[in-house]
Amino acid sequence: MVLGTRAGAAANPPIRSKVLILGAGASGISAALKLQQNNISDIKIIEATANVGGRVTHQPFGHGSMVELGANWIYGKGKNPIHRLAKRYGLKTAPSDKKKVVYFTEEGSFHQSQGEKWSKDFNVVMKKMVRIANDQVDLSSRTALELLGWQPDCPVKAAIEYFGIDWELAEPPETCSLDYAAGTVDLVSGSFPLGDEFVVDQRGFNYVLQQEAAKLANLGDADGPVFYFNTTVTRIQYDNHSVTVETTDGTIFIADYAICTFSLGVLQNKDVLFEPAFPQWKREALLSFHMTTYTKIFLNFEHAFWDNWQFALYASNKTKQGDYTVWQNLAGPKFRASPHDNILMVTTTGKESVRLEAKTDKEIEAEVLKVISKMFPGQTIPTPQQIMIPRWHSNPLFRGSYSNWALGASIQHQENMQAPLPVADHPRLWFAGEAYSMRYYGYLHGAWLNGKEVAQHISQCYHSDQCPSYHYHPLVTSCYADTQQHRRSLMQSRSLPNPSSHPYQSHFSIH
Repeated sequence: MVLGTRAGAAANPPIRSKVLILGAGASGISAALKLQQNNISDIKIIEATANVGGRVTHQPFGHGSMVELGANWIYGKGKNPIHRLAKRYGLKTAPSDKKKVVYFTEEGSFHQSQGEKWSKDFNVVMKKMVRIANDQVDLSSRTALELLGWQPDCPVKAAIEYFGIDWELAEPPETCSLDYAAGTVDLVSGSFPLGDEFVVDQRGFNYVLQQEAAKLANLGDADGPVFYFNTTVTRIQYDNHSVTVETTDGTIFIADYAICTFSLGVLQNKDVLFEPAFPQWKREALLSFHMTTYTKIFLNFEHAFWDNWQFALYASNKTKQGDYTVWQNLAGPKFRASPHDNILMVTTTGKESVRLEAKTDKEIEAEVLKVISKMFPGQTIPTPQQIMIPRWHSNPLFRGSYSNWALGASIQHQENMQAPLPVADHPRLWFAGEAYSMRYYGYLHGAWLNGKEVAQHISQCYHSDQCPSYHYHPLVTSCYADTQQHRRSLMQSRSLPNPSSHPYQSHFSIH
């Protein structure tokens, strides 16, 4: 199968390989390494940006600092593969402790003791949400909070709730699933033990991925390199025999198998033409999950006019909609990269992030300074020397920051999203990334682990000429006989570190 060459396209012969990986983010790199480990060396990787990392990317800021625009945290240690990579390459991190938080309102500093009491009350409610998640039909997280007696009936309590749910999932409780999002062990206790780490390494978080990618250099041969950077895919055609990919400059790639690691947002927005078009069950699955937006706004000041806290919550009458609620001090001893920089980071999420992306940096700066002046009344607030605002939602290469399990999405939908195409005994087009990880969607370690899993499936196809079976549901219904069993298995497994322990991750079966 070869796509017809478009007018003006390069007349070069197609670039062929056994496996073609679309995207050099965490899932793409881990997939390539797993294929290499399984003695599949004929691999090509297409990446639209200039670097390895995908949504793990950084940029110079201020006078010698480096800030992470995307992924920034390592969620737990132990068997977390990202933590292991960080240790292997000596990545510099600082402990991220959400208990080290102070509180502000529109009148300035708020009573610390009262803020801490309400935060403890909310944490108790969150733990109760985990216990009720399996006992009834999936609910919205808002419904569960109210059933458990939590009411964000004042701005500070609304800010505490925002910090616990919106800031983590990038969506409000009204749209988040209880069973698969806010009521999971991952959100309350963490995916892995021993606390979270905030990456402050001036080489960038993606340094660990770059080092792992360097292991693939020896796969290049006379037919060309392994990596094709600054190469954007426009069209993907697949059938029972191969996958053909066309890029913006008309280059054609042909492979026996392809792994598509495009973000959920890209697939939802039809930024790439698939031929044949996705079947209805696949499209429904993709649209049932949400691609959220998490925006980190960085401001660098000539001097620090704030105290040495790690987190600060700003509570206002607009907090429920997101009003520059969560602040982080990147000028603290363990977080400061340059003695000449005094950086504050404030986060927005969801619809508020989308609203801000339509504004200029100067307009956003004015809004932020207005909030800061309320947090620190009586002080003369200096104009920031620099401001940086990534725009993930409007970036056509990503269309958002990470996925979230929305209310109404089922395990059947998730299995349909994972399912390769075409539906056959020997599918050729596979999908990998954080969104396709049933256990760890939204997390960097989810992307890494899922890439390895998908590569293992392809390796079985390649070496035995018999692919593993897989789930797909031509019609998703509300009366799936195994739903409760599936849910209990998923909820239990989300606290386990070994992906192979989950039966619906390590082996698929057709339904």
